[in-house]
Amino acid sequence: FRLIHWAPVGARRFRRLLEEHVYDQARFFRVLTGFVAQFGIPGDPKLAAYWSHKTLADDIVKVTNKRGRISFAMSGIDTRTTQVFINLGDNRVLDKPGFAPFAEVVSGMETVDLLYAGYGEGAPRGKGPDQSRVQRLGNAFLAEKFPLLSYIDTVEFSDNGQSGEAARAEELSGVASRLGPPMVVVLPLLLVAMVCLCRVCCKVWRRFAEDDDDEGRKGQNAPQPQVIAGSGPLE
Repeated sequence: FRLIHWAPVGARRFRRLLEEHVYDQARFFRVLTGFVAQFGIPGDPKLAAYWSHKTLADDIVKVTNKRGRISFAMSGIDTRTTQVFINLGDNRVLDKPGFAPFAEVVSGMETVDLLYAGYGEGAPRGKGPDQSRVQRLGNAFLAEKFPLLSYIDTVEFSDNGQSGEAARAEELSGVASRLGPPMVVVLPLLLVAMVCLCRVCCKVWRRFAEDDDDEGRKGQNAPQPQVIAGSGPLE
């Protein structure tokens, strides 16, 4: 697959997850023929718990969810974490709810079509894995109850990107987003304070200017020294 700048926030997170091997041994726990192949819950419950709190801001949907494109799963606004799905068909119905494709499979869709789909929809609507139990119990639960699930062995990169760039970019973006709301409040207050300070300074300057004018007028009205012609120095 290749990452595309359709949804930069999602693409950056996916790259980071790949670099940190979060998806190693992760199961395709929800494969619905002709619809989606969903994966992304880490096999280690501790790792799953850690990433479950690292939610992402939503991307704008710029392209449709057609076959071969990859989007993050979500349960509402700004709830994306690690779960993603590959579209197995043209799913325009997913565009309006906000599922933003960030990548697409460029070769190997025939392999994606072979992912095990025998368990169907997840519990409680189907007989497949219950996602909440997968989160809590990890691969140990899946290996026991759903042993036929396809899974990712590991990830290798074919590009020249530097490892760690996605993580650094995401952390910086997180800092900026955390600073954003407070600054919305702080900046207007700073502006008001600066305006008040300027007014005070102007009043002080005017007061000094008026005092200087008063001193000047007093100097003009004071008696001037007189020189008496023909008088010599005093002894």
